[in-house]
Amino acid sequence: MFERIISIDWSGAGNEEERVPLRVAVWDNDAGACRIELPPANGIIRSWRRREVREYLRRVLQEQKRTLVGMDFGFGLPWRSDQQVFQTKGWRAMLQQVGQLYAHGGTARSTAQGINELQRFGGHGPYRFNECRTDFRFYLANNVAYYRITELAAPQAISQWYLGSGGTVGFHTISGLSALDWLIGLREQNQLKFAVWPFESVGDDVHVLVETYPAICPQCADYGPCQGDDERDAWKVLQTLVHHNQNGTLDAFFHIPEQHFGRTTDVAFSAQVGFEGWIFGLRNE
Repeated sequence: MFERIISIDWSGAGNEEERVPLRVAVWDNDAGACRIELPPANGIIRSWRRREVREYLRRVLQEQKRTLVGMDFGFGLPWRSDQQVFQTKGWRAMLQQVGQLYAHGGTARSTAQGINELQRFGGHGPYRFNECRTDFRFYLANNVAYYRITELAAPQAISQWYLGSGGTVGFHTISGLSALDWLIGLREQNQLKFAVWPFESVGDDVHVLVETYPAICPQCADYGPCQGDDERDAWKVLQTLVHHNQNGTLDAFFHIPEQHFGRTTDVAFSAQVGFEGWIFGLRNE
């Protein structure tokens, strides 16, 4: 189905020029083996700059070899976030707003803080830092959920709005959505050809970008060349995707089982998931 699979354990730390704990694992059907992809430096440095990863993805997505790219950040936000947070309509328009705000803020943290400080939120914005980690007012006032549907089905999943102590994904998501906006912008200039699942239809001849979550993937018997938890997470996702790709069972991952929990009234399940996104591989076995 795919001739190459890339698993990226994303990091939302710092800015686009800082080296961050972002790791890339790759399988290629020509080589027939998995490897840890190192950044274009001296072959020793393992931490990537996000700018480097964006350029790496640009090169990969320009090639003919059909590629599946899994990235560990939220590809969407809870239903109505486009209108209530970013004052726009639709997933693509929301990404453009995130990209612009992130470019202005410079970091995911500054971007989230800037959104929270908007006057129209009256001090009760959507993002939860330690000092406001239990503030529920935004969600009730704006009819926007704290979790997406897919997170309600994934044990230990963290809200896209949470940016406090401990595990977070919100920083990843802000910087990641900005990267998606950049890649889609190149596609709109006819420089690239790919689909972002499940927001766009997936053809048999295009590259596909999906949201992944290492916690739902089984542990590996052997982590090969991995150093540290970030590489192991990228590796674990890669091994899962490669296994199903080679066994001919990966196609089932593209079919989302309809659920009735966490639903928005008068909105079709496909429409809600087509805005919020879905963790690739979260399905009934």
